[in-house]
Amino acid sequence: MYSLKIQIRKSTAAFIFSLCLLVPMKLTGQDTLRTYGPRIGLDIVRFAMLMAEPTEIGAEASLDIEVYKNMYPVLEAGYNSMSIREESFTYLLDGVYARIGMDYNLLPIKDRSVHHAIFLGGRYGISRFKHEADNIVSPNSYWGDFTLDQYVNSSLGHWVELTGGMKTELLNNFFLGWTVRYKILISNGNDEVMDPYSIPGYGKGNSKRGFGISYSVLYKFPMLKR
Repeated sequence: MYSLKIQIRKSTAAFIFSLCLLVPMKLTGQDTLRTYGPRIGLDIVRFAMLMAEPTEIGAEASLDIEVYKNMYPVLEAGYNSMSIREESFTYLLDGVYARIGMDYNLLPIKDRSVHHAIFLGGRYGISRFKHEADNIVSPNSYWGDFTLDQYVNSSLGHWVELTGGMKTELLNNFFLGWTVRYKILISNGNDEVMDPYSIPGYGKGNSKRGFGISYSVLYKFPMLKR
């Protein structure tokens, strides 16, 4: 446990250092803000999971706001559940997750009233989830079938992400955007009996690296005047 805490601290420190590299040492041009208020989003990719096998149900929302020219702190949070039902076992998983990080807008625009963005960024993610398996049967013709009636465990997963994407203002204060994510797993919860099939917000529980994509609709609250 102590070594895991040290590993998480080192990974978090490296993540923060990587974020700092995304911000240029010298900013040029106007120092006025581009988005003039917080922007909330909803990931519509999650709704497509209802058609997937195994069945997944989830929702994810995001919040970002420009605090300095081109710099956007980002908070993302969501919920995910999954069910797999086979003849030899039943597997259920559900949990919540959050990501926090920063995006930097690379798009050089002289007119700050134009709110489009092409960005790079990073995230630190954490997920609290529970997974359980019922009626597990492992056939064995020599020793006889092994049966486990029920296994339940709660876990905590951590990871970091490098992100990139676009946000386009289609109508006044309304945006469409997509984000590509390269994910690096720190811990999947270290379950000694069974690796999680999936980690909410991350992906496959036994994969040290992975990719993901979000496609969101967003609305900006114009709290400040242009």
